[in-house]
Amino acid sequence: MIKNFFLTAIRNLYKQKAYFFINVLGLAIGLASFIFISIYVLHELSYDKFHSNHENIYRVFIKGEMSGQSLDGSTTASPMAAALLNDYPEVENVARIGRFGTWIVGHENKTFIEDHFLFADSSFFNIFDFKLIEGDPNKALTHPRSVVLTESSAKKYFGDENPMGKLLKVEQDTVFYKVTGIAEDAPENSHIQFDMIGSLITLRVSRDRGWVNHNMQTYIALKEGTSPDKFRGKMQKMIEVYVGPQIKEILGLTMEQFKELGNYFGYFLNPITDIHLKSNLPDELETGGNIVYVQLFSIIALLILLIAIINFVNLSTAKSTTRAKEVGIRKTIGAKRKALIYQFIGESVLLSIIAIIIAILLISLFSTNFNQLVGQELPGLFSTPLNLVYLFCLAVIVGIIAGIYPAFVLSAFQPIKVLKGRISTEAKSGWLRSSLVVFQFTISISIIIGTIVIYKQLNYIQSKDLGFNKEELLILKRPDALRKKIESFKKELLSNTYILGVSNSRTMPGKEYPFNGKQKMDDPENNLFLLMQNRVSLEYPKLMGFELTQGRFFSKEYSTDSLACIVNEETVKLLQYDDPLNSYIVDFSGNGTVRRPIIGVLKNFHLETLHKKIQPSIMTVMPYNVEGYMQIRLNTSNLKNTLAFIEDKWNEYIPQVPFQYFFFDEEYKQNYQYEIKTGQIFGTFAILAIFIACLGLLGLITYTAAIRTKEIGIRKAHGATLFNIIKLLSGEIVKLILISTFISWTIAYFWIEQWLNNFAFHVSIGPGVYIVSTIIALIIGWIAISFQTIKVGLSNPVDALRYE
Repeated sequence: MIKNFFLTAIRNLYKQKAYFFINVLGLAIGLASFIFISIYVLHELSYDKFHSNHENIYRVFIKGEMSGQSLDGSTTASPMAAALLNDYPEVENVARIGRFGTWIVGHENKTFIEDHFLFADSSFFNIFDFKLIEGDPNKALTHPRSVVLTESSAKKYFGDENPMGKLLKVEQDTVFYKVTGIAEDAPENSHIQFDMIGSLITLRVSRDRGWVNHNMQTYIALKEGTSPDKFRGKMQKMIEVYVGPQIKEILGLTMEQFKELGNYFGYFLNPITDIHLKSNLPDELETGGNIVYVQLFSIIALLILLIAIINFVNLSTAKSTTRAKEVGIRKTIGAKRKALIYQFIGESVLLSIIAIIIAILLISLFSTNFNQLVGQELPGLFSTPLNLVYLFCLAVIVGIIAGIYPAFVLSAFQPIKVLKGRISTEAKSGWLRSSLVVFQFTISISIIIGTIVIYKQLNYIQSKDLGFNKEELLILKRPDALRKKIESFKKELLSNTYILGVSNSRTMPGKEYPFNGKQKMDDPENNLFLLMQNRVSLEYPKLMGFELTQGRFFSKEYSTDSLACIVNEETVKLLQYDDPLNSYIVDFSGNGTVRRPIIGVLKNFHLETLHKKIQPSIMTVMPYNVEGYMQIRLNTSNLKNTLAFIEDKWNEYIPQVPFQYFFFDEEYKQNYQYEIKTGQIFGTFAILAIFIACLGLLGLITYTAAIRTKEIGIRKAHGATLFNIIKLLSGEIVKLILISTFISWTIAYFWIEQWLNNFAFHVSIGPGVYIVSTIIALIIGWIAISFQTIKVGLSNPVDALRYE
């Protein structure tokens, strides 16, 4: 019996090649899209779950508010680790991780600037499952100036040599770190990414006793069975015992008085598996993802699969006219309805299995392109043997779901009516087919609207005036390596007519800005305010193109500018200065306090991305050449030669340090990589969703033409034109698309509002986006059905009248 079902299914599919091709193609593309997005979503959800003890690992973070400003951050105080181990028996282990900028690392004639050089406590490999290929995980980071390399880094510096026990130069020629371990490269799905890890005990900051200096990540492993919520409550005791006395010393306030002023400070816990998608705090080790996007992509994957299944249903019921007599004859000779249902569901499952095979081929063919699209090296489809089982189960489930409705419709035909040609009375499911098409186009139009909005926001981001000139700006890394020769180097560069200006600074817009505590002048309450601070050279504000609203830039003509500061409008607003140029800001240094006169007020500019509001900021003159960036304003008409000139001068001054640069506008764009990636994914799957939905329209128009063949013949015999016939057949489709439009507008509106709320600055969305999306859907829909409608419209009416 099964053999008979199988042979019958093959014979039917072979007889209806066009139907078979369209149905399999739509289902295969839908399944491939679903699998592609599922791989991406599962990868995003898998972050940090490879640690065997991930359920008990947490990162401590801070939430707070002071003087109306946020104190939230992912870094904590250095002495917290010891306090957690000593005071809380629930804590099994603690490890601190510090990322302190870039590091110049060399071995023999190889030198690189390392961006992923982390420092960690000796307990690092006891908490995290980063496998050591060589070295003792318990001792690798125990001693000062020890370093663990990844396999890739070891290869980069030592080639095929065994690096264990060898020395690396770090920063200075006289400072050497001993290689004490080789680790496997960090997995792609780890929020802790590193090329090398130094022993934290090497750095003075590891012994800092200040509880208000937040400079490193603190991870804890709680003992099995410990409630994180209860433990978080107990952690607040540290504020009273350790933080309070230092607040008292700095501000002269007890913690009770600090809170009475409306301030707040508390410790919280991030499960390690939540950090990548659910944490977006300052000073994260790596830029994370966004759980909202992951949820959105999950919905899109399911919707595209649903569109494909709906196509199958529509095409199957559309072909019911051609199989009605087969059903009638089968029933006449004794076939039971149950057997017919099995037959049609079996055909559906067979078709689904063929579709999944084609989907696998498509995935194999386009996996590299998809990895480039999402910007990650995703696990392969066959990374585990079980995936084949999952795919087969998916094919069977999809086949059953897609085949149930057509099977029940076809098997319900009554033999007598069917054999008399009266099948139209049996097809009372038009409302369902129409509803399915509405559903398809509601999804498709919603995705089109979402895609347009994402691209409009990306265009807004890239074209918005940021308050400075980001174009034609070359940035050099680590100019502090020039030390006292930096001013001579700048003068050498300025001798080139294509170099318009040179400056240097501790940080830059789009990079991490430190928040530092300041006080207003003559403030009897000693309120502390947080300002984003940048230490800059004298030329920096003017070179960057900041706009002054009051006062002047720094100048060599004023020796007192070494103590002066320039602030933005937001700072003036925060401190409520009526006459800022006759005011000052109280700064803190190792020698006490410093009164910094305000010499200029800048028009507000974007220090951070457009996701965040503009923060109050301050610029002070760099006391000496510190680590950071050098800005070079260029005339790019002779770019190749200018870059060669700059590199030659760099190598002339400091040949031992690699010449590394980037263009500011390109680097700044990287801050929006997640949005860019989302837009590309949306665009790609919007096209696929529309394509699959159009196959559904083809099914509907085929069905409509089939059941109205005689009507079309009569109309043509009475003089109906081609336009009349096309209008007759496509009118229903247009109505369905218009119904889809109004539903999709409502859905898209709420989604757009939620997404744009992720940006403090965003584009305004008018009705034009919705109208354009509808026009696009109508045009695509009409093109999809035009071939079939024109074919029917040009047919001979005599053939149509012989239909019955």
